[in-house]
Order: sequence, then structure tokens, then C-alpha cells
Amino acid sequence: MTTDQFLSVANHYAGHPLTVKNHAHPLTLEITPENLFALTEGLMKDPEVYADQLISVSAVDLGPVAGEMEVIYHFNSITKGFPFVLSVKVPRDGAELPSLAPLFQSANWYEREIFDLFGLGFDKHPDLRRILMPSDWIGHPLRKDYQVQERYHDLKVESESNPNLNPPVSKESSFSFDPDKLLKSEPAVFDPAGLRVEEMVINLGPQHPSTHGVLRLEVLMDGEVVRQVVPHIGYLHRCFEKHAENLPYNQIIPFVDRLDYVASMNGEHAYVLGVEKMLGLEGALPKRIEYIRVLVAEMNRIASHFIALGTYGLDLGAFTPMFWLMQDREHILRMLEWLSGSRMLYNYMWIGGLYYDLPIGFEDRVSEFITYLNPKLDELDTILTDNSIFVGRTANVGVLPLATAINGGASGPVLRGSGLRYDLRKVDAYSVYGELDFNVPVGEGKMGTLGDCWDRTWVRVQEIRESLRIIEQCIVKLKGDHRRTREFDPQALVPGKIRPTQQEMYFRAEAPKGELGFYFRADGKTDVPNRCKVRSCSFSNLSLLPEISRGVLLADLIAIVGSLDVVMGEVDR
Repeated sequence: MTTDQFLSVANHYAGHPLTVKNHAHPLTLEITPENLFALTEGLMKDPEVYADQLISVSAVDLGPVAGEMEVIYHFNSITKGFPFVLSVKVPRDGAELPSLAPLFQSANWYEREIFDLFGLGFDKHPDLRRILMPSDWIGHPLRKDYQVQERYHDLKVESESNPNLNPPVSKESSFSFDPDKLLKSEPAVFDPAGLRVEEMVINLGPQHPSTHGVLRLEVLMDGEVVRQVVPHIGYLHRCFEKHAENLPYNQIIPFVDRLDYVASMNGEHAYVLGVEKMLGLEGALPKRIEYIRVLVAEMNRIASHFIALGTYGLDLGAFTPMFWLMQDREHILRMLEWLSGSRMLYNYMWIGGLYYDLPIGFEDRVSEFITYLNPKLDELDTILTDNSIFVGRTANVGVLPLATAINGGASGPVLRGSGLRYDLRKVDAYSVYGELDFNVPVGEGKMGTLGDCWDRTWVRVQEIRESLRIIEQCIVKLKGDHRRTREFDPQALVPGKIRPTQQEMYFRAEAPKGELGFYFRADGKTDVPNRCKVRSCSFSNLSLLPEISRGVLLADLIAIVGSLDVVMGEVDR
């Protein structure tokens, strides 16, 4: 689809010519709140556009002087391969937008996040309440005029200037235990007084190994059968996006590492590519840098999948795969530590280059690891994916229909497990992925129903094999056409001052868990972003949990949670 064709369709549903926003990528249309729902519904159903996925919703506070906020809706037409954005301005105070949750399930959590962090309302939203901050928190942290409260539950927030980093609570503190404070900060959705005789509510987490982090699941049970699941998140919320509004672009990278902390290289890769695109450096870096980035990103992808598969086996009672996979993951972590100096949080990819070139002998060590690992994956199939007990616990469980996956904003192995061959490394062919030969595995319903827990697991195992193919090709390039030379400087194009021109940019990449996106807004005046929003793949995938958990047994709920492979550092940010 061309831009002119899209504009013709959009103008038809809007009823008047729409304004294309300058210096915004991808194509961004400025619309009014009154047009939002009807225009979105039209573009969603129109056969020429078929905007089938709402991949992210961002907001920007334009400040008390402007008196406005801007809400940015990021859409994607998977069928047509056409991403676009709708931008809506509303007053800062007392404004409401029509909720898009009746059209897109993914809008539910996105709109709750904006309500929580910006204070904007959404008319006819099915469950509009805070999602990351405690329910009794005062204020909305991403407003430009936000003031930090001095006390929370009678505990004083210590000043950063205090030299004692861990001051004890003084005896004069007014804090006293009150059991009602928990209910105020994170109230339950289900009222015990309203339950039927056969119903009960069980809390899983936030301190429980089966929830894969500080995730609390409020589960309405009828005997052993799950009637409804309500995920409660935010326990690991550190307001990454608030930090990003106060740091130069290059100093944000260590914070990106701490989002999906088991796949930090992949997060860095997406972030630096996005900033480089704003700076006009896309395609300008030496190919050696690009191949090194892809090499280490794919190594980290394998390490991330090892964590996912090992802990998933442990969830279902299989100990041996966890031990084997953690042992093999250790080889990867040691090589990445040799490369960057750190085991998990690397700060290796820099805007415009790399921290350092590959150590001497690194390529040979990686080649040895590939030779070692390939037969190990056959053993993994025997002991885990083809194991009759594992198949019995995962096949026909947690079935995610493809239409629901797309409408709910799923991506990565969760989406591909439902049968859609959609991988941003192929679709966008960013970096040097367009020069590499690899396949995109999808679920096939081999052991049960298409889109079940087994399919999602099988896709991850096959992705490890494809990552090894990518790594092998990178090694050939790094030892051949793009081998090391004395003249090569991985920091030659690293800018001294990172100050993009005034623009808006959304850049996405294929992380191990799905589409990781960064929305930047630069004012052209400083080296600090005016806004840096993270589109978390784990956040979107987890939001689908209630949809695929109704009517299952409690033990199957554990299997479903593990099959989504979420990292709470990225969910909560």
C-alpha cells in the first residue's frame, strides 16, 4: 500500500482531509478526539488498510504552559505491511478519550497505563484503574509538573543528598502496621462477600517461583477450575521512562539493560538502532560493527530461550533440563563477559558503534560452542519437548487463537506459536538481517491444538537452531569480508554530543520475547529526549493471560504462565 492510498482511505473515514505530521516516522496523522473511534474502526475493517494490530499507545505531556497532552496510537497492518500512527491532542486536565478496548484487546492495558502515569481518562473502558503504581499513590509520575510525595504509608522518602544510602527507620517514625494499607495500595478485584458458595479466591505471587518474578495473580476458582485470572503488576516498577526524560541518550543504555535483563544485548540493539536512525546514521556504520551486533544479539537470544525453557521445565516438574540448559547458558555468559566485562548488563552497544572490538580468538571460541551445542539440542528434544509427560502437560493447554493473538498485541514466539510467520528481522530487515539466511519457525499444532503451550515451547527450541545458523554466517563474515584490521575503530562514529533534530521516531526490533519498540520525541535543542516510551513485548503478551486461562485447571494455569516467557523487569519497567 502506498502513502497516498492510505491517506485517501483515512480521509474518507474522517470525513475531511487529515493533516500529516511533519518530522514523524512512521506516517503520523493528526486527528481530533471526536474522530478517534470511528476512524480507527474504519481503518481496522477496511479491506484496503486492514489495521489489525494496535501495537502501542504512548502519551506526551506538552506541559502546563501548553495546557495539552498528546496521545499517540501506533497501529500495524500485518497483512499490508503498513505501520502508521494516529495522534490526538487533549486538554491536560479533565480530558477523556474514547476507549479503543472494544476494538482492540491490547488497548485495555495501554490505556490503563496512560491513566495511571498521566491521569487521562478513557470513556467506556472496561476496567480503568491504576496498573503500575499503587492504587493510593498521589499524582501521575509522567506529568511534567509531577511532585514526588514526601511520605507513603507514613514512611518518609529519603533525599538523594543523604550520604547514608540505607538509613534505618528512626524510632520517631510515625509508621505503624495497618493491615488495611495493603488493601489500599493493591486492592483485590473480587469481593469475598460476592462469591458463590463453591467459589474462592487464590493469590499466586508476588513471591512465588511459578509466576516468574514479582507477579501477583488473583485467581477466582470453582474447585480446581479457574474461572477468571486478574494479573496485578507494578511490583518492579522503576519508572524507566521518567529516568529517560532526565538523561542524555547515551546514558539511557544501562537502564535499557535492566528492562529484559536476561536479554540485554537485544534491548541495546533496538535502542541504539532507533537513536542512530534519528541521527541519520542508519546504514552508515561499518559492516563489521553491524555483524558483531547481530552476533552477540543472537547469542543473547539463545541464552534467553535457555532460561525460558529451563524454568518452564522446572515449573512442570522436570529438573534435568534446567541443569543442562543453565550449564550451556553459562558458556554464553562467559563469552559475553569476556567481550564486555559483564555477565548480564553489558552496556556494550553504543550509539554509533561499540564499546570495544571482539577479543582476539572470540570468533573461534564461538565456532567451538556451535559445534558443541548442535547435538545438545537433539538431546533437549528427547528429554523435554518430545517427553510424553511434558507433552501431556502442554498440548491442548492455553490455546491462543491467531485472531486473539493479533488483536491482543502478541508478538514473538507467542504470536508465531499461533501459526503466523511474522518476525521483524524478516519484515523490517534491520541491521544486516536482510543479508542473512534463516527461517522463521511457527506453531503447527503437531502435538495438540495450534497455538497451545507446546507450540510456543517448540517455536523457541527451533529459534535456537535458527540463531545458530545466523551466528555461523556472522562468523564467516567477521573472519572474511569484514575481518579485523588495525585501522578498525568501533568508536569512530560515536557522536561526541547526541542531539537529534526535532522529530518523532518509533523503532522496533525482534527481541527474544517479541516486538521491542522505542518511541522517541526529540526537541532538537538538547541531548535529552523529551519522551522515551518503551513498547514492552512481555507487557503485551502477559495481558492475554486472562483470555487463555478461563476454564483450565489450576495446575494448567502454571503451565500457561510459563509458556508466555515474561520478564517482569520489562513488564513493569
